[in-house]
Amino acid sequence: MIRTAARNTVFALVMGCSLGGAQAEPSGDDGLTLAGLRNVELVDAGSFVVDGKPRFAREETFEFLRRPDGGMTLLSATTMRDGSLRVQTRYDYDADWNALRALGAGIYKDEPVTVLLEAEEQSVAVSVRGESTDIEATVPCPDGCFLDMGPSGSPMFVMTERYDHQQGGTQTFRWAAQDLRRAFTSPDNQRAELTLRRELPIKRTDGSMVTIREYDMVERVPTPEGGDYVLEFNLWTDAKGRPMGYRINTAGGKPSESGVLAFRKGYEDVRASVVAAGP
Repeated sequence: MIRTAARNTVFALVMGCSLGGAQAEPSGDDGLTLAGLRNVELVDAGSFVVDGKPRFAREETFEFLRRPDGGMTLLSATTMRDGSLRVQTRYDYDADWNALRALGAGIYKDEPVTVLLEAEEQSVAVSVRGESTDIEATVPCPDGCFLDMGPSGSPMFVMTERYDHQQGGTQTFRWAAQDLRRAFTSPDNQRAELTLRRELPIKRTDGSMVTIREYDMVERVPTPEGGDYVLEFNLWTDAKGRPMGYRINTAGGKPSESGVLAFRKGYEDVRASVVAAGP
């Protein structure tokens, strides 16, 4: 009962205000309430155009905001290309990109739901609320976890922010996730291994140059049978670390059937050069 009461309080606080005293704009629109912030610095904003098979094709807009306390907030909205679904998310991090909490507006079949992920000591508390849905779960995170709410792709780029380029090599990040389209909570010890593979200098059609950092990412999702379901990705940023795109290469040891290839809108010429460079 104590934990449930605390979770209700956090739902109210997150929907009503942000961290560091940056208060939400009052509005009758839940989406604006979810995204309302004051006194922030816009660090980066853009859109991913996500191509793939029809049920995966979508567009995701994202904003990275610096709050007055030095922490970061990521706002994201994803709309399926066929109009079947639109979801929104908000992720709060401290100044070192440690995850604090995340809030999502999703839909399970025809039921709108609100999802809350809250970092606690050595775990992440998961809550999902809807008219008939009431989920409470805990994901163990002994060394902390990043947070994710599919189908958004922008949270993956917190890993590239945290990647230690001086150390290099393969670095492992643990995740806690809740889907916004169905009642699926990530299993214990879901993790992603990230490796900076190469830097690609690309000449744009206007004659300017951009350097693309290409990362290999291997995501391991534990299965009930005791093994891992493995997905292999590429993540791309520019030299400043701005998210540029991602691609799913394999799923379950086979070429990905989704065909997902996402790239930042306005950089179609860069996308063509990156794809031409090969996996």
